[in-house]
Order: sequence, then structure tokens, then C-alpha cells
Amino acid sequence: MSSAAKKEAILRQFRQLTNATPQDAHRILKAHGYRIEPATDAFFNDEQAQINASASSSTLDKKTEREVKERLNALFDRFRDAAADDTDEDDEPTPVEPDTIGIAGALKMCEALEVSPEDVVFLPLSFYLKSPSIGTFTRTDYVNGWKMLDLSDTVEKQKATLEKLRQELLQNKPLRLERIAEEKSNPATASSANKGLYEKTYDYTYGFARREGQKSLALENALAFWDLILPASPTFEGNEGEGSFTRTQLELWKKFLQDQTGGRAVSKDTWTQFLDFTKEINGDFSNHDFDAAWPSVIDDFVLWAKDNLHAVDGMDTS
Repeated sequence: MSSAAKKEAILRQFRQLTNATPQDAHRILKAHGYRIEPATDAFFNDEQAQINASASSSTLDKKTEREVKERLNALFDRFRDAAADDTDEDDEPTPVEPDTIGIAGALKMCEALEVSPEDVVFLPLSFYLKSPSIGTFTRTDYVNGWKMLDLSDTVEKQKATLEKLRQELLQNKPLRLERIAEEKSNPATASSANKGLYEKTYDYTYGFARREGQKSLALENALAFWDLILPASPTFEGNEGEGSFTRTQLELWKKFLQDQTGGRAVSKDTWTQFLDFTKEINGDFSNHDFDAAWPSVIDDFVLWAKDNLHAVDGMDTS
């Protein structure tokens, strides 16, 4: 293969991975000697290249965009109306908001997608659909979210997309380009826009799982969602990355919070930093740095855990 043909092949591969515009692809590859890996890293650190790619990838002809939106709105209405359909004859009709799917509709959606609401893939899906709380979806964000997720405008397409989303979560892949552009345009999320999907989903889960009107996350909810999302972390032992945080350590953490904190709610700082803790701690907790800026509850946990490593012996941690 000639040098020019080789470069053209690399260019095609790079654009398939990043959806970069031809101009940005040529510029970034040239700057990195046509090496795919460093060029890809550079792309995901190049805000303007991502915005350009997002604008290019999101451009649909008006007819196609209208048809996609019509099909997604029809699906939304199908699930939104499920609450009314499930009402018993003797019961009062359940009020149906025209632009909101509630719990009953969310369950119908899960049923159609053949996914449990307790499946971890429901979390990144809720992140992309911008669900404000458990089992709630708004029309605009439902339509825009599925449109962003590979124009998934039928149930069958959505099922396939969920499996892709599961792998993107487990591998902490970069967000879809349109979502990166959205995050970068919002001052509240701009600094974290380049985090991977797992990290973004983990951060999002805190607010998603929190009870309405509460500033902190109830311990019961925190434990349930840690049980759901931490085993999908790249830091978790046995996952596709090089994670070493174990199920035993997770069970110790849960036991400590239940037995030693008086049922105290979990703060945002504790939720966020606990993921960082799982990346660094070793199996016997001997490498914990008490001089680092960990929340005091994590320092207290390490002291307790060193004395209670046997506490989960014989427990079912599967």
C-alpha cells in the first residue's frame, strides 16, 4: 500500500471513531504523525473539533428529522398513556400529564425494551434522556435523547442501542458528541464534559436517586444505587479495565454506613469521592492516605475496615 493510500485508510478509521470533519481529521492526524491513538486522545481534548463534529453529525434533512421526531413522539405517547390504561374500573382515573411519562409509563417502557428497571443500563439511558428523577421522563428530552442515541426511533432500534450503551458504560467510553457539546456549553457541566460515560452516569445518579426536595441522598437509596452502579465501574475487580475494588470491600462499606453512621444521609461530596477512593485503595486498605482531603466518613471507614475485614466472612456477596 502506498503512503498516500495508507494515510487515507487511517483518515477513514479516525473519522469512523470520532466523526471528525475532514478538515479537523487531517489537521489532528498530521499533528500526531498519523497515529490513531494519540490523535483520538487529542480529538477528545479539542473542544472546537468536537463542536464541529457534533454539528456535522446532527444535521439531518428536514423530512428525515420530522419523521424521526414523529415516531419518537408516538412512542412517548404510547408509554405516557400506560398509567391511564392500567387504571382499574373502580379506581379514579390516573391524571396523565401530556408531556410527562410517570412511573407506570416507565415500567411499560422497560417492558417493551425487555430490560429491568433494576438493570444498570437504565442509568446511562436515563442520563441521556435527562430523566429528572426515578421513573420520570419529559417529552422533549425523551425525543432529543433517543435522537442523539443513533436515531433510535423504534423499539427494536432502541433495544440494540441499549446493548451498545451497556458496553459504553462498562468501558467508560466518551459521551456522544452532541452531548459533549451540550455539556461544554453549560457552565455548570463544562469542566466535566470530557469525563467518560461511566463517570458521568455515576455523578448523575446522585441527583437522579435523591428524593424530591432533599439536599442529600437517603442512605437506603445510596446503598441500593451503589449496589447497582459500582459493579459496573472500571475500578471494580473483574471488569474490562484493571479494577481491583472488590465485592467484599463494597459489602464492608455498606455495613459500616448501616452500623456506624446512625443512618445518616450521604452527601454529594461523599458520593463523588467514594468513586475516586475505589480507584486507589488496595485490598487490605493499607495504602490509604489519611493526610489527603478525603471526607471524614471515608477516613473513619478505613479505620473501621482494618479491624473488621473478617466481618463479611461467610456473607453472600454474590
